[in-house]
Amino acid sequence: MRDVAIVGTGQTVHARRRKDVSQAGLVREAVDGALADAEMTLDDIDSIVVASGPALFGAVNQPEKWLVDGLGGHMKPVVRITSGGGTGLAGALAAMNQVSSGFADKVLVVAYDKLSEGALQYQISTLYDPFWGREFAVGIMGFASAYWKARIETLGHTEEAAALVSVKNHKNAFRNPYSHVRKEVTVEDVLNSRPLAWPIKLLDVPPISDGACAVILAGDDVVPQVSAKPAWIRGMSYYGEADNAANRFMLQSVPLQLAAQRVYKKAGITNPRRQFDVAELQEPYTNFELSYYEGLGLCRTGEAAALIESGATEMEGDIPCNPSGGCMGANPIGATALIRLAEAALQVTDKAGERQVPGARTALVQAGGGWANLRGVAVVGADKN
Repeated sequence: MRDVAIVGTGQTVHARRRKDVSQAGLVREAVDGALADAEMTLDDIDSIVVASGPALFGAVNQPEKWLVDGLGGHMKPVVRITSGGGTGLAGALAAMNQVSSGFADKVLVVAYDKLSEGALQYQISTLYDPFWGREFAVGIMGFASAYWKARIETLGHTEEAAALVSVKNHKNAFRNPYSHVRKEVTVEDVLNSRPLAWPIKLLDVPPISDGACAVILAGDDVVPQVSAKPAWIRGMSYYGEADNAANRFMLQSVPLQLAAQRVYKKAGITNPRRQFDVAELQEPYTNFELSYYEGLGLCRTGEAAALIESGATEMEGDIPCNPSGGCMGANPIGATALIRLAEAALQVTDKAGERQVPGARTALVQAGGGWANLRGVAVVGADKN
């Protein structure tokens, strides 16, 4: 099995509606960026993985068939992966396995969603068990609010602590040229924003975005020929659990913990708080980021509020989280998880511009899909081991 590195990344400018391009044009914009970053052409790519949300997100069934020509996929292996919000990382995992197994030397993975053209909330509601889940779900917000309520009472994940997550990520997104939302907010703004499903409020929720991200992966024997500064994938995993809430632990994501344990073991991570220089976490709601701090071992159970309050996860802190702005900056759902991986790669290769964490060499990536029952983790480093 070969080691695998990220040798090129590209993103679109994310927006509420990208009326200037079709879905194929949106995807090609990200692909062109990744190819330019890797100094490659489409002829150099051996295989392609397309990652996008469920069909109704963009109102196109089997969109990979439409995208083949735009991706240079004519007469090349092309496969599509979909896994809700975690789709991008699931696609990267599929691409990594193609490279590590020797099936391909260089794989392009492109993730996207053009949510302005689909029926988002309707599609999300159809993800659930039709007998026991759909009436309760109300999209994903019903379950997310129940999650948060359980954690407020038991773990101290207060509305004020979650508001600090929103403030931090909005501030960081302001530095990111790809962001959809570039507007700073205050704790008071968040707490006084429109209630949606208590305790979730409008500024606890990311925007709905059109956007795409592309990443090129290569095997270790090929990397010296194509990249002087690769970002090595030192571990990646994706776990799931039961669909129905009655069978799930409300205080922490068990799949997240399992994925983290597996990846940390492979990457040699024994003290996450001290060994990671930066983290990119996919936060569909502010309270989820608090939970991820604990589930990923960045603090002990019940200490997430104290961690965010201490400033440790700010750009100047000892474990900056979401210097890109995370989902609060842009949320093209099918691409969001791959954006986290691409941003981590930019950090460890010192290419992140104004959002660069100085000296970052080891990055943590977290992503999630389904309705909070699928969780993925990756470790990306400037060094192979």
